[in-house]
This record gives sequence, C-alpha cells and structure tokens, in this order.
Amino acid sequence: MNKLSIGNIKFRNNIFLAPMAGITDLPLRLLAKEGGAGLVYTEMVSAKALVYHDESTKSLLKIKDQERPVAAQIFGGEASSMREAAKIVQDIGADILDINLGCPVRKVAKAGAGAKLLANERLVAKILETVVCSVQIPVTIKIRVGLLQGKNIAKEIINIAQNVGVKMVAVHARPASLGHSGKPDLNAFAESCIDAKIPIIANGGIVDEKTAQAFMKIPNCSGLMIGRGAIGNYSIFERLESFFSSGKILSKPSKTEKIQWLEKHVKYLIDNYGIKKGLGAFRKVAYYYVKDFPNASKIRFMINTMISLDDFNAILDNLYENYGFL
Repeated sequence: MNKLSIGNIKFRNNIFLAPMAGITDLPLRLLAKEGGAGLVYTEMVSAKALVYHDESTKSLLKIKDQERPVAAQIFGGEASSMREAAKIVQDIGADILDINLGCPVRKVAKAGAGAKLLANERLVAKILETVVCSVQIPVTIKIRVGLLQGKNIAKEIINIAQNVGVKMVAVHARPASLGHSGKPDLNAFAESCIDAKIPIIANGGIVDEKTAQAFMKIPNCSGLMIGRGAIGNYSIFERLESFFSSGKILSKPSKTEKIQWLEKHVKYLIDNYGIKKGLGAFRKVAYYYVKDFPNASKIRFMINTMISLDDFNAILDNLYENYGFL
C-alpha cells in the first residue's frame, strides 16, 4: 500500500476514520488518531447552518493540532450555500474539505443533499466545480455506489469529480437503500474504480484484515475508510497498517485495553463538553465498547442510567474488577 499525499498533505497511512454523524466529534477523532488513523473526518455539518452562522453547528468543526490532518465534511443541495460554507470551513482551519454525497438519512435526502444528489449528475458537477474553485484547500467527496442495488452510478460521479479538480473519492460499497446493512458490494466498488485517475478509498463493512484485504485486492483501490468498526477498537488502524506493510497480524485489543479506551474516551468527552453532556454523549457509543463483554446488556443499562462522575467511576471499577484480566 503506497502512502498517499494530497498536495502538501501527507498521511501516515492510507487507513482513515470515516465521518459519522453524531459520533466523530473531537474526542473520538483524537482516539482514532492515537490508534494510528492516517486521516480523520469531522461529523457532517449542514452548509446552510454554517452560512446562517449557527454556533452549535460551527462548534462541531472544533479542531486541535494533534488530530491533523483532519477533513471537515459538509452537506447541502445548493451550489451557492456549499460555496460559502466551504470558505468558512477553510477559515476554521480544516486541512481538507469533504462533500457528502452518500448519506441516506431521510432528513438529509429531503433537503436534496447527501445520496439524493447521486440522481442529479448535473447538479453534482455544478456543486463540485463551484466548491473547488472557491477554496485553496483540497476538496474530496464521499459517495455511495448508487441509490439502489444494481443501479450503480459511482463510476460516473468519480469521472465528474476528477474532471473538476476533486482530489480523492471515498466510495461506500453499499447502495444508499441498504444503509449500513448487508455485505458491501465488492463488484460494484470494483466497477467504480476502473477508470479512476484520482485515489479511491474503500468504505463499508471493514472490521479486520480479511475485510480490508478484500478491498485492497481491487485495482485502483488506494486506501481504506473505517467507520463503526473503529469505535472502541482504535488500534485497528495500526493493526491494518502493520498487516499491509509487513504481513504481520497483530493481536486484537484485550478487554483490559477496551476498558482503558473507554476510560480515556469519557475523560476526553468530559474535557470537551463538561460532565453532564460528556456522560450523555458517551451513551451513544457505549455499545461498541462492551458488546463482546459477558453481561453486556447489564453494563449498558448501568451506563445509560449514570448521572454523575461517581456513577461512572463505580462502573469503571466494576469493569476492571470483573474483566480487567481478560
């Protein structure tokens, strides 16, 4: 796996953290970077909200130097608002601007954005060309192979993107209609890569060496993007980097290591949001940390009902006492 660079931005490796709405906030991005991610993405933010100076939206793009390089992802269905939002993202200090053309969520689709744009190649071309011309930082996009199974459009979108100056495309190998369920369509992904002249990054269902290698065997696949498979499992980036550089398979994290990641995640959340909001934010991702633990449902109930730092510390003591030797 040859290391990628975009302009003057060089990546440690070609294994990236995917943008995930409501999940890839600053604390989680820092954890992924510590786990070896070559690039991290913010959660997607509304272009219109940025243009209207919504402070809560702008706060989602809070960036720290230790997470660089970092890509900020925006979504929208109008070239004008996307252009203005792109300028704001550049001024905030993101290294890369990413445009979401793959989100299948109904609320985003109703706004004519996300995966909905895949049905309108003309508008895609207008948005991408407008954004690329409005900023100096590299522009990338994230897409699906298509809207419906068997109706692949990624190859055409990639061609549009590379012709207007987009520097890299991440392709989720499931159609938007399937969301995050079902196996990724490797054949559809391979078809999308055929004539690509810019780096194509594989996304969808990557959780270990086997699923990663299945993508990397495809011609013109330049790297990997991992989403839910990285939550609570941040060393997956370092493990895959080792696998592709030396063929060595490193051990998966022990339960002790997962508890340590969990403890650090909550600390980062509290530092970023305060105790009440930080503990609340952790509930959204707690499942990924404890899903393989004995009595996982009981642990999740304890996490979902904690209201104070004392409650969390009691849970943490319980986890170390019962599972810290596994």
